[in-house]
Amino acid sequence: MWDIKEQILSASKKLSIELSILPKEEAEKIKHSIFNKYLEEGALPYFPLFESLNHYIGIDVPESWTWISNFVEKTPVILFFNPDDEKEYYKLKKGEDVVLILEEIFNVEFYITNLDTEYLLGYNHSQCLVACGTADPWLENHEGYKTRYPKGNN
Repeated sequence: MWDIKEQILSASKKLSIELSILPKEEAEKIKHSIFNKYLEEGALPYFPLFESLNHYIGIDVPESWTWISNFVEKTPVILFFNPDDEKEYYKLKKGEDVVLILEEIFNVEFYITNLDTEYLLGYNHSQCLVACGTADPWLENHEGYKTRYPKGNN
């Protein structure tokens, strides 16, 4: 098994990207907020989240995860993973840096949100990007999404 934490810390150092690991209680608060906002009613709160999201927009374009920087831009983000892969939650001051970090690590499922969990972005092993909350309309209106799913053909 790979060590995602080591990869993230190494990448942030290499790229001079400032990040921090959230305290456990703050990470738990974010996790529970996501469960409450984005999982189907009655769904058990477990990972991978992709299996029980209540509403989302998704796209199966392999490079779609790189579009994330266009949504998060310079706002702080929280990066986290399926707990079996990595238990820590990482805070990046500039959201656009998350793509630079992810380019440096092994291909792994990940999730991104903000401190208020206003959105949830995720990318899974099937190379699908999913968006919930305020990220939902952003993805649906993204040029790459419109190209993949032209109106009238879905």
